[in-house]
Amino acid sequence: MSEPPKRIEPDFERRLVDLADRLLEAASAGRFAEGLSLAAHELDRTERTLVPADLIRARILFFDLAQVSTTDQHVQAATAVELLGSMDENLWNSILKTARIDDLQRLAGEPELGIEIAELLSYAPDEGIRDFAVAELEGAGMRQLAYGEDPRSVERLLHAAGARDAAYRLEAARKRAIATGPPRRAGGKRSRSTIAYRKIAIAGGHAQLRGAAASVLERYGVSVVPIPSSQEAVRRERDILQLLNGCELAVLLVRQVTHSTSDQVRKAAERLGVPVVFSNAASAVAIERQLLALSQPG
Repeated sequence: MSEPPKRIEPDFERRLVDLADRLLEAASAGRFAEGLSLAAHELDRTERTLVPADLIRARILFFDLAQVSTTDQHVQAATAVELLGSMDENLWNSILKTARIDDLQRLAGEPELGIEIAELLSYAPDEGIRDFAVAELEGAGMRQLAYGEDPRSVERLLHAAGARDAAYRLEAARKRAIATGPPRRAGGKRSRSTIAYRKIAIAGGHAQLRGAAASVLERYGVSVVPIPSSQEAVRRERDILQLLNGCELAVLLVRQVTHSTSDQVRKAAERLGVPVVFSNAASAVAIERQLLALSQPG
């Protein structure tokens, strides 16, 4: 059995206590969101010096303090996404066996916040939580329909989660809405968001995330070439070159990608003339959102 990774930053315990004290002081002064932003930026700057377990502990701290230090659900949701985006077995245990899961389910049920959190909960190694997440995703898709929005990204998330019945119910509701909705005016056009790339590579992340992203992006006519991090599969440079060949963009998911994979992808992309973007996305809907923004003119 291999030795557990040693702590790279020896003073992390003291640093974590200091972060907690500063955040509590900021909360007392009514500046928790500002304090959290500064603490998160500090953590991001030194993320590479931490072993995964320490990084998770810091994100748990931010999440826990947000639940008791602010009533701003957007701030609470941001810490939830950061936490769930870590996707570590120990992390799931620290959620499923504590009251944190109740806070996460509450946030997932908020109409303005829930889709990304519900998607991340659908990756949980717990059938009951996955069923909850599927129900929340289906409900979010139905709300989108009620507001006249297109729920097909949610349909594809449901398919990616293996919830075919829910996906087909949402699809049927969408088609009924189209069939019974008001006719379009002559010469009128329905606006449709587009992504400017037909073939992209997504490097890093975990297998479920890459699969969900491929499913969501398919509705835009985008095909995805997944490139696992070297923690999942060791690849040679020529393998990366072959995978990137024909791609119009390479997306590096910086949350879960090793240095070696990042270097390989960047070097191969440079040789092939493929643009590279760095993404902090933790979910398929966040990847979709970033690609839509990149595709906007200007």
